[in-house]
Amino acid sequence: MRHLEKTISLLYSILERNYHDFRIYSNASRHCKRLIFRNFLGKVAHQKKSFCKRIKLEIDFLENQNNIEGHRENISKRDWKNIERPILPVFRIEKDGIIKECYRREKQSIGLYQNLLSKISLGGIREMLLFQKHSIQLILQEIEGFGLNIYEDIEVENNQGEKKYG
Repeated sequence: MRHLEKTISLLYSILERNYHDFRIYSNASRHCKRLIFRNFLGKVAHQKKSFCKRIKLEIDFLENQNNIEGHRENISKRDWKNIERPILPVFRIEKDGIIKECYRREKQSIGLYQNLLSKISLGGIREMLLFQKHSIQLILQEIEGFGLNIYEDIEVENNQGEKKYG
């Protein structure tokens, strides 16, 4: 049973991350002036919302399976109405703000998904996580396709940090 509870906890963490990203991207798309960025951020927000729905279905299935097997320990369910609402960022310059932040967040999400994949062994959940990770990689490729060169700045900063501390 311990393995199932750990999986549920990990899924809650990725659900919370995707929910937070959904809120940021939907807010940014409403306030974005350039149509190309508005449509892109709206698409990413919709994707994050669908990720949340799928993850929530998997969590509900695992929790029901956990209860059927007779283990009725109280798993910390999170009430999504009362979840802490973080302050949404305000982007002054669209090129340097919105898209750079989107690229950074999606790169972090790839790392989070990779970490979850190393810890979760249930086939259906791994398949879902791999699909979502691949979808995020496609978003990163689309950002790179904008030709803004902002993603190179982030990689240069990361490489300089590694040289300094490595």
